[in-house]
Amino acid sequence: MKPRWRKVIADIGDSKMRTILVVASIAVGVFAVGAIASAYIIMAADINTSYAAINPANIEIVTDFFDDDLIEAVEKMDGVAEVEGELILGVRASVDGDEWQSIDLVVVEDFDSRNINQIESYDGELLAEDRQLLMGFESLKDSGYRTGDILTIQMPEGTERVMPVVGLVTDQSSVGNVAAPSLGYVNRATLEWLGRPSYYNRLNIVVSEGQDDLAIIEAIAETIEERVEKTGRNIYRIQTRLTDEHPMADLILAVLGVLGALGVLVMLLSGSLIFNTLNALLSQHLRQIGVMKLVGARSQQISGMYILLILIYGAIALVISIPTAAVAGYYLAKFIADLMNANLQGFRVIPAAMGLQVAIAVIVPLLAGFFPINRGAKTTVRRALSDSGIGSQAGHSSALDGVSRWLKWVSRPLLLSVRNTFRRKGRLALTLFTLTMAGAIFIAVFNVRDSLESFIDQVGRHFLADVTVYFDWPYRASKVERAVFEIEGITGMEAWAAAVGEVLDEDDHVVENLQIFAPPADSALLDADILAGRWLLPGEKDALVLSDSILNDYPDLQPGDQLRISIMGQRAKPYTIVGLFRFTDMVGDTLGYSEFDVLNEIMHTPDQAVSYRLIASAQTMAEQGDLSRQMDRYLRSRGFKVSYVESGLVTRSEMGKEIDVLVVFLLIMALLTAFVGSIGLAGTMGMNVLERTREIGVMRAIGADDFAIMKSVVIEGMLIGFISWLLGIALSFPISSMLLKIVGDAMINAALPLKITPIGSVLWLGVVVVLSAIASLIPARNASRLTIREVLAYE
Repeated sequence: MKPRWRKVIADIGDSKMRTILVVASIAVGVFAVGAIASAYIIMAADINTSYAAINPANIEIVTDFFDDDLIEAVEKMDGVAEVEGELILGVRASVDGDEWQSIDLVVVEDFDSRNINQIESYDGELLAEDRQLLMGFESLKDSGYRTGDILTIQMPEGTERVMPVVGLVTDQSSVGNVAAPSLGYVNRATLEWLGRPSYYNRLNIVVSEGQDDLAIIEAIAETIEERVEKTGRNIYRIQTRLTDEHPMADLILAVLGVLGALGVLVMLLSGSLIFNTLNALLSQHLRQIGVMKLVGARSQQISGMYILLILIYGAIALVISIPTAAVAGYYLAKFIADLMNANLQGFRVIPAAMGLQVAIAVIVPLLAGFFPINRGAKTTVRRALSDSGIGSQAGHSSALDGVSRWLKWVSRPLLLSVRNTFRRKGRLALTLFTLTMAGAIFIAVFNVRDSLESFIDQVGRHFLADVTVYFDWPYRASKVERAVFEIEGITGMEAWAAAVGEVLDEDDHVVENLQIFAPPADSALLDADILAGRWLLPGEKDALVLSDSILNDYPDLQPGDQLRISIMGQRAKPYTIVGLFRFTDMVGDTLGYSEFDVLNEIMHTPDQAVSYRLIASAQTMAEQGDLSRQMDRYLRSRGFKVSYVESGLVTRSEMGKEIDVLVVFLLIMALLTAFVGSIGLAGTMGMNVLERTREIGVMRAIGADDFAIMKSVVIEGMLIGFISWLLGIALSFPISSMLLKIVGDAMINAALPLKITPIGSVLWLGVVVVLSAIASLIPARNASRLTIREVLAYE
């Protein structure tokens, strides 16, 4: 081996700490990008394949009760390949007879012959026999029921049946709506035992062609809709889907895209660390370069040596990061897939992700090291040999000298720490850049989290009741009022009417489905965030206030414009949209508001409602839960047909589950950036101590003890950390806005207002103090252990 290559190997082994820092700097960026790229590619391929495997319905139509005749008629229509009917029946379930929750029973004709929207086994049996129950399982919406539980099923009229849970199943076609009740599955024979006639209320349809073309599917859906309406039935909901596109695919891939952007940022931060380290390395080797040139080495040979050194660093980082990123990426994809009830095709290494990692591990370090290597290789022999070595000091700063004169009361070791902090300004700038970016991202994540929670709270303004009671059919408000006020703790009640509607174009084609609520004119349980226009006036007819999700279909809609709307299947007529309010379109249909008396007049149900929202003194989740159960038992004892009773805080908790998952991912990326920042600070402090080896020897010669040496180094690291904290706070504002915009566009398809919270800044101060102390202690300890003879003899 030629001497210069032996020198490269020696440089790697002689300074193990520097090698560890450089390799860690490269590896963390390569790992972050590789893991997220692997997860993204696996998810993009597998979740859609998993969804297509269950033969999902391209068209789902919820309508009035029908029998096999309608199924046969639809099956004969052009463009229809398969049709199956289902009954969705709302019931209540309990294990102990005290804690009740609503579930939707999906009545399957025959589990063996079910072909559309196939369910898959999660635990226990996949097929339910007569009088047996399968429970649907979702991580984001866990009913808590498990295989082997014996459930009491309560029908709407109050009849109770006892059924065993023989298995847990997953249903990809129903995943994502955390607000909907959990699903249970029974066969047709069990339905008769439950006292219900054999009928259906949902059509599941697979088209024969164009399963990957939404326009074709929607055209077939419109034809089927016309056929169903000709039978005199009302259609309450139509949903169209592609066969090869999971309902949550766009959302999940968008979230992974956000994490990918943060991964790229981590990679760029690691690039700055590499630049810093290589710049210090070339400065330390300046005399060695001069000697090599003196004995005949050319600039290209010297450049080749350090390029090889960089490539070896990158190769070591790849050995670490490729397998760990492949495993982390797969399990990240598996975690997300489990949330979606999707199945992955097994662990595998993604060649594209591996190629990206190799490119990053080679290109980024070479780019970072280009300028230091180029400058060092072109250094003249005279300049290299006349350099004073690693113990050289930067020039004096008049500004620092002035500060020193004003701070005469500060001890000299402390002043020395302050001066040393700013001695290598270029290195300090890169270290501050890394730590500042890490801090800004960390703080921004907390700002985004609070902004999302604020948005959920804003959405929760539409569900402000402490307890909400839903009945199976409308009751007069006066009758319900007399009953609920007999329960201690109830201080107010509002009756809310509700209806479904459709926005139609001029050809009577459905453009958008509406969920219309109608609170009383003086409601105290609604605080909508009006974006444009105004709220409804008392008694205002033929007018609606809609959520901003309507702008997806009518981007130019302005307050005062009219839309053709059909409510509860009635003839469509123009309605004036008097206002738009902020709301998420994650729930699917556009939300709209009318006024209680006006909507009841349309539906011919004066002073009646299915849902009643109650104000209570109970303000904790436990108290509201107890009150809900008490309300449920009491109303049923009075003969009311209660569908379910729900506490407001439980509703709020369910609404925030998807947001919580995203926040966890963002916090992981924030911790990665913090790790990169700590590596950068540790490297900087190590290099600073190495360069001041002789200075430390002089300090020990004039009486400085170990504690004084360590304190000087630690204070320097803490000062760098504190400066980066201040800069990070300033930079967190634009990063928070950018990150919130990306998240809003990805998850909610809407711009979200930014909310600044001090929590992230306070936590990052604690983190950066700890990181600074840890990053400084090892170099400080090494410095304190040097003897006077060692440091004064150091070259």
